[in-house]
Amino acid sequence: MNNDKRIITRIARTAKALFCIGLVAMTCACEDFLTISPTDKIVLEDFWKSKEDVENVVAESYRLMSQKDFTYRLLTWGEMRSDNVVEGNGVPSDVKNILEANLLPSNGYATWNIFYQVINNCNIVLKYAPGVLDEDPDFTQGDLDVVCGQMYAIRALCHFYLVRAFRDIPLLTEAMVDNSQNLYQAQVDPIAALDQCLSDLYKAEGLVLTSGNYPISSGSYLRDQNNKGRITKDAVRTMIADVLLWKAAFATYNGKGNGGEVARSCYDECIKYCDLVINTRMDYIKAKQKESKTYAMPSVIVNDSLPLVYPMINSYELLGTSSIRFPHRPYQYMFAEDCNHFYESIFEIQHDRSLSELGNFEVPYFYGCATDDGRTKFTPGVLSAPSYLAQTKNGLYGRTDFRRVSYVLSQNSDGSEVDKFGIVKYGYSTASEDRKDMANDKYVFGKMKYTFFANKDASGRYFSSNYVNWIVYRISDVMLMKAEALSLRNNGGADLDDAFGLVATIYNRSQTFFYDEDGFMDGVGEPGMDALKKPTDAANMLTLVLQERQRELAFEGKRWFDLVRYALYTSKDGSTSEMFNKTKMADHKYPSNVEQYKAKMNTINSLFFPIAEREMDTNPLLVQNEAYRTTDKYEKN
Repeated sequence: MNNDKRIITRIARTAKALFCIGLVAMTCACEDFLTISPTDKIVLEDFWKSKEDVENVVAESYRLMSQKDFTYRLLTWGEMRSDNVVEGNGVPSDVKNILEANLLPSNGYATWNIFYQVINNCNIVLKYAPGVLDEDPDFTQGDLDVVCGQMYAIRALCHFYLVRAFRDIPLLTEAMVDNSQNLYQAQVDPIAALDQCLSDLYKAEGLVLTSGNYPISSGSYLRDQNNKGRITKDAVRTMIADVLLWKAAFATYNGKGNGGEVARSCYDECIKYCDLVINTRMDYIKAKQKESKTYAMPSVIVNDSLPLVYPMINSYELLGTSSIRFPHRPYQYMFAEDCNHFYESIFEIQHDRSLSELGNFEVPYFYGCATDDGRTKFTPGVLSAPSYLAQTKNGLYGRTDFRRVSYVLSQNSDGSEVDKFGIVKYGYSTASEDRKDMANDKYVFGKMKYTFFANKDASGRYFSSNYVNWIVYRISDVMLMKAEALSLRNNGGADLDDAFGLVATIYNRSQTFFYDEDGFMDGVGEPGMDALKKPTDAANMLTLVLQERQRELAFEGKRWFDLVRYALYTSKDGSTSEMFNKTKMADHKYPSNVEQYKAKMNTINSLFFPIAEREMDTNPLLVQNEAYRTTDKYEKN
């Protein structure tokens, strides 16, 4: 098969397969937009006649993002190379090679076709949906605006993931629908790609609905799914803030420096957009508080100023005039509940319990699940957590940080030791501590008791909750983006005060009270916790922000991207030594092979994935990442 035919088969598959062979579409009813609704074979000219036609193809973009080819890469590209994960059970060769920094263009996770399939689906909607205005009077300009806004944003999100994973990527902004088009696309540099993402997102910002304006389902299950699983204005603004941080990082790496005009303007704009999201989320949560009359928002006092209140759910549950602290509640409700559309979530990849194709495969496969009918035993997946995240001595989490036991299984419910530290962040339905087992150390949690999600398939094999959603963005992520931008902008003490306030709010929310020997809180209303110390300079503040991002966002597909961005900020002459020395990530991941691991990733180029072998063979315009040019085969420039 020659190159032209292979390109047509693989890149134009979406367009021709969807419209000339048959569209695998979904209904867009607000009650459940993940329900598949296959259509008969159709011809392009006979399609795009009604509002329903448009909604079906819009929904296809969301459906594609919920498939495991897509979600596996969100986790793999953003987490697997970081110090958050090590080998678990039954590790396949592609995963093992990534964990051990033995990346080759033949690795299956170096493929990107599912992302371009989503992008092309968005381009198809942008090309053909406007014509439906003349075909269906029920399809209004307002409807078209919301549709186009979502497609611009999803296209930008997919390109953004590709930039962070591969750096130099082809941009696809035209719908590929027939053989006459130029199917070969050359790569662009990362700043050009990020500028395209920003262009799309600025368009989307003025078109999509605000959070809360999508219809809410009548039942309690997935009742707010559209405002979490659809692109909203908050989601778009969060993406803008994220993209701006990366643009600043690449501008800094390219020689403009932290004080450079491009980087500084990115920090200013990032802070502005973070504030927009934080302020609108305050209104959103206040409205939810009126409905539930529970869960106050946390506050923090910095330098004896007035308390700063942020739109997060506190661990104090309001019961009349008193309050009880449940530090595990926010995390349990966000990640481990039967329905995890919690207040802090901004955008999620939606999964569905009733449809096996759209279930959550990434969590049970990579992180593990329960393996008994009593739902008290947990078996790690192909990944597990390093001791650095599971133990308090010289570890990431302090003794009183509930995130450690909310995210990582360091002991079984019966108190016995575990062979591997399981990642339970998404896998348990309840967690509680037995205070009677706290022994003589009142700082340490008692024996933890978990109830895990567990179901059986027809063969009797256990699997985890296969419908917990994958949260792409939540409010603490935005708060820490702002803290990062403030630390880098560093307009004096005020910026560092504000950055510390954001970090301290997130950190303090997860801390427990000390308990006395009888299991009672030590002091009245006074939280005892491992103190968070305020840095005195911008460089150490940035390090603190990075540490808090790891503590708060562990296993959410963020850590590796954070490390790469930090490496771009701090690199000298393309070296990654400053990132490794400052973060100690190689020491955490492979303490017995630190220097060998660092040597494999000693340049900025090596932090990005290689372009897949089959992509290189197909497209003559692609240029392989220098770190992976092992033969003349990829010297095509």
